[in-house]
Amino acid sequence: MISGPDLVIACPACQALAKVFTVENFDPRGAITWSDGWHDAPMMPRPPRITRCAQCRKIFWTAEAPQLGYAPPAELATAEHAAWTQAPYAEPLDEEGVAEALVTSLASTPDLEMELRVLRWWRGNDVFRRVDASIGHATESSAVANMERIIEMMQDGQEDLLLFRAEAQRELGRFDDALRTLEGVCCSDWWPAKSRLLSFIEARSQHLEILFAADVASSESPGT
Repeated sequence: MISGPDLVIACPACQALAKVFTVENFDPRGAITWSDGWHDAPMMPRPPRITRCAQCRKIFWTAEAPQLGYAPPAELATAEHAAWTQAPYAEPLDEEGVAEALVTSLASTPDLEMELRVLRWWRGNDVFRRVDASIGHATESSAVANMERIIEMMQDGQEDLLLFRAEAQRELGRFDDALRTLEGVCCSDWWPAKSRLLSFIEARSQHLEILFAADVASSESPGT
């Protein structure tokens, strides 16, 4: 991975500065795709799409923040850009933060609500991705309600969204519903993912599973 220059943005509410990292060259080594669609790639990090201002604590979409320019390397920074280089990095939200964003105007359209709900699902599932944690699935009532809303919103979605929908149904133990959802996935591009999900359903597994991994054989999925 080769890092790019830091993009400097301003909080839409208070204009406090923040930096968003960029990446110029991605490296797929060590990448893991989980059954909920989260792509965990240490050499291909994702800059946060949504963050909380370090000063006023308001949550905002980074793409909607004013872009001021790119911060120069610290050794080349002039007095004019000192504030840019010293600005904190925009941090991703945890599950609680995403849940907070969902009840604000940041979820103003169905597409934005869906993005936030999937992000909350991912952050809630993070506890099951750790090597030292028992692999399982969410049972907390608000997490279940979030998955139920995802299932509802993706009912008539494109085939990639149907994969998300089937996975949410599988994690809730609704295996027959998941099978019916996967009947709508016909494009060959999605067959590998569909095949893996079908194998988890056949095993009656509700556990978060490794879907694909660059350095881990499929037989080593921690939920199997």
